[in-house]
Amino acid sequence: MDILRQLSEQAKQTQVAVMAGGEGKRMGYIGVPKPLIELDGETLLARCIRYMARNGFEEFIVLTKFQEVAREAERLKAEGYNIRCSMDPPLRKVGKGKALKHALETGALDPERRVFIVFPDDLFLDESLPLRFLSSHLEAVNRLGVWGSVAVTAGLQLPYGYVEIDSLSLATSFKEKPILPIHASTGLYIFEPQALRLLQETIDMNSDEAVEFENALLPRLAEKAKLHAFIVPRDAWLPVNTLKELEEATKTLKTHSH
Repeated sequence: MDILRQLSEQAKQTQVAVMAGGEGKRMGYIGVPKPLIELDGETLLARCIRYMARNGFEEFIVLTKFQEVAREAERLKAEGYNIRCSMDPPLRKVGKGKALKHALETGALDPERRVFIVFPDDLFLDESLPLRFLSSHLEAVNRLGVWGSVAVTAGLQLPYGYVEIDSLSLATSFKEKPILPIHASTGLYIFEPQALRLLQETIDMNSDEAVEFENALLPRLAEKAKLHAFIVPRDAWLPVNTLKELEEATKTLKTHSH
């Protein structure tokens, strides 16, 4: 029980940064921010926060450029959740990296405390996964001295057929939607203060381009052998990036809840 109590305390002390700046254009939702798309009668943002709260996380910082998302965060705050917003800086191109650095510089995120990063459009069927990810991360911090962790899938299924072709352009094999022996990021990250400092050093707010923390920070952590990977079952992750994936997620969640 002491171990569970300690893990629960660590969850309470961890900031949850909800990356909620995506648009719904690719899914056919013109003018609707992606975090506000509804899945089975609940916005993706609300579903994400409630999922993390069920795992014992209590402090949520929503990073967004949309006033509509900020209003949804206020609605959830009225329900009793500890939520605050960090509005993106007034730059022509931002990206998740600049949004995170801005939140750290303005104090919306405390740079001296651990941050758990989540995305509303990544759904998980495993109810206790965030807590087990945190446990794995803390063990890696103590045992290996890592500064960050990423949750990855155990294999990646292609959404289309895979064809091998010889020198005569003849197909030598065909596999429909094969599972490749590679690991894909599921959109869950945990960063210690050392990683947050490295992020602030790495990201240039004056860049003319949008900066993603995945490109700027994760390769540097990997080079320094400071990035731990936590493997999750492939069928526990439901990314929602297309209308088809939204429809499939709706069906899966209804089946899963029965």
